Amino acid sequence: MSGEPANKPASGSNQIPVKWIVFGVVVISFMLIFKGELGGLLERTSDLKIGASGLEIKAEVKTVETPIGKTEVSVVPVARSAQASTGVQNTTYTNTSLGFQISWPENINWRADEDFGNQFVQSMGFPDTVKIPITIFSNHVVDGVTPNINVTVERIPQMSIADYVAANEANYAAMGIEVVSSSVDPETSGGVIVAMNYMFGTPMYQFQKIAMANGYAYIVTATQVPKGDTLTQGLRSDLASIINSFRVLQ
Repeated sequence: MSGEPANKPASGSNQIPVKWIVFGVVVISFMLIFKGELGGLLERTSDLKIGASGLEIKAEVKTVETPIGKTEVSVVPVARSAQASTGVQNTTYTNTSLGFQISWPENINWRADEDFGNQFVQSMGFPDTVKIPITIFSNHVVDGVTPNINVTVERIPQMSIADYVAANEANYAAMGIEVVSSSVDPETSGGVIVAMNYMFGTPMYQFQKIAMANGYAYIVTATQVPKGDTLTQGLRSDLASIINSFRVLQ
């Protein structure tokens, strides 16, 4: 671990669950990046068709341009398969009880770990409402650390995605994390936050895909690696691919 959560809130029934979004940021093994020009963050809409179990779900997907490329803001549902079970199948992780799936590229650069997040949750004494069921690690070390993406899941009361994102932006500000941009899709309860994290002495981009569905908030967290070499560019592309592969099960 590169660090522990700053200003860990006290437990209590009056605490707002959105505070736990920072877990995804802290769990990640951070890697050095250079602060580059973002350009304009341009939102756009496209059509997407997803086939699952013989059923096709068509959705208009809102995307936003980020430093790792086009990132999906919308929450995209996929039909549950009667044969699906929780765990890793090839390059896809499915969690039937928490209601989501995520995939990684079919190459030798990534591996999935179902134990790391659980051990971290237990060691930090997080409440039962928060789970980190999957962490996807790179098989390459970049600047002395291992890039990874994790999925944090929290059971939350009913609230809007706009309020959820706004509350977490306030939490970031209190922790000294600069929110560079954010975008929400109220129709599907999805969001994206791009932040610059200075907590560990070196500025680094944090990318979070947020989805609210099934009574949960799902936070998919990744960082951008340094620009410049072939390995870095490959990882950058993979990060976008993994984030955009996230789906909620219906």
